[in-house]
Amino acid sequence: MIIFSEVDMLWFFAAKLKARYPDAVVIGSSTYVNYSSEGYSHCGASVMAINEGVEISEGIIFDVDRHPAMYKRHITDALAKVSSFKNTCCLEFVTSFGKGEELVLDTFEEVLEGTGIRVVGGSAGVTPERKETYVALGGDIYKQSCVFVFIHNLKGRIGIYRENIFKPTSYRFVATYADCEERLVMEYDEEPATEILSRTLKVPPETLSEVLLTHPMGRIAGGDIYITEANEIFPDGSISYYSRIYNHTKMLLLELDNVQRVWNETVQRVLNDIAAPSFTISINCISRSRLFEKDGCFGEFVNVLRNYGKYIGVSGYGEQLDFIHLNQTMVLLVFE
Repeated sequence: MIIFSEVDMLWFFAAKLKARYPDAVVIGSSTYVNYSSEGYSHCGASVMAINEGVEISEGIIFDVDRHPAMYKRHITDALAKVSSFKNTCCLEFVTSFGKGEELVLDTFEEVLEGTGIRVVGGSAGVTPERKETYVALGGDIYKQSCVFVFIHNLKGRIGIYRENIFKPTSYRFVATYADCEERLVMEYDEEPATEILSRTLKVPPETLSEVLLTHPMGRIAGGDIYITEANEIFPDGSISYYSRIYNHTKMLLLELDNVQRVWNETVQRVLNDIAAPSFTISINCISRSRLFEKDGCFGEFVNVLRNYGKYIGVSGYGEQLDFIHLNQTMVLLVFE
């Protein structure tokens, strides 16, 4: 059973589900908004029950903000219970605001290297004025933790997709001075980060934060673009982000694409691969959710996702895909 809930009620729903269905694995996280094939809301909970066709093995990693590698054995033990690595994925949810997602993914990569098992997950969500999130496993909730399940599809394939509603501009930069552990960029092209981006976007520094919501940075890696979103702008000209930017990383300034066209392209891509999805898990960035709400199209977004069969979704502060932590993206986990 997968559950997403407003932060203050996650403990209640997780405990009630586990008490009612004691033999089920219950996993989930807090979310900014609940959305599913049944609708959407900012209160209550969304729950998906999968009662056949899958093999499950669960686990938890503690101290994700500092030393998640100490709990590598928890991943190893859960992996040992999986009968086959084929058509198997790892679904994980991690608490936000501790800058620990990359550490967690490094830990998964150490254990899963060579297995072919892909990792898909999300950072827990909450309303923007709050700065504490929770994840749930087995009827309990946790802080500074990552909960995960290996899901082996016994009857079909698992499709994993990434949707990006931003496109590159002509502006490219190199992060020439960055503190990756603090997710802080002091300089692009040897100029203060705030100064060069303000000049490029033709806005004063005091309004740059708002403009960067629709102009995130794209990390270029292996021919792909992975989005990282600005978090805070500081008086010294540095900018903090929600995911790491390493020194000498090549960066692209992005801008909004045609959102409805991107949605339709994703639908075609998924259905070309898996014509009749059984169920789908959507991991959608909180910034995308708020942008769609602002533009009055969040309901349309929810309807588009119905193309993927029964689905459930979480909206939080980051997305994880194949050992990479990114932002302002949607990741889909589609089961045949």
